[in-house]
Amino acid sequence: MAHSVDTRNAIRHSYVNELLALTVACVKHSVKESTARRWKSDAKANGDDWDLARAAARKATGPAGEFTQEFIEEFTIQTSETFKLIRDPENGLSLAERVKVLTSLSDMYSKVMNLSGGNKKIEKRTVAAEVIKALANFVSKNHPDYSSQLVEILTAFTPQLSAMMDD
Repeated sequence: MAHSVDTRNAIRHSYVNELLALTVACVKHSVKESTARRWKSDAKANGDDWDLARAAARKATGPAGEFTQEFIEEFTIQTSETFKLIRDPENGLSLAERVKVLTSLSDMYSKVMNLSGGNKKIEKRTVAAEVIKALANFVSKNHPDYSSQLVEILTAFTPQLSAMMDD
């Protein structure tokens, strides 16, 4: 039985965004698991790695995503304050001390990125997932009449976006 592109996108959405096991997504959408595995494999061959997208979605939501976001926000605030201190001519820091602070800041940044996963593909997908969620929230609050069209568009666009993330 041939399935529509909408069904394929629904399987991907359930697996990636709803974090359902592929077998559960298949039951939900009445698709054979072998068919969904083939779709997943074909998508990966075409640059749309469902597993990377799923990891990004998982990272962007829930307690781990909230902790990571809060931690990175706090790190960003501290970095900003450090730069203000370095730029202030009245702080009395020598050039050597400024270089030492910048080196330490760079080292902390590397460690933060490693702690947050450090996988650039996942990081890019995490940002994309957050932007899409923000857009969806904005549309649902400010333009609810367009919500169903947005869901339809995003469902179709998400695999293309995922492929673009690898470029």
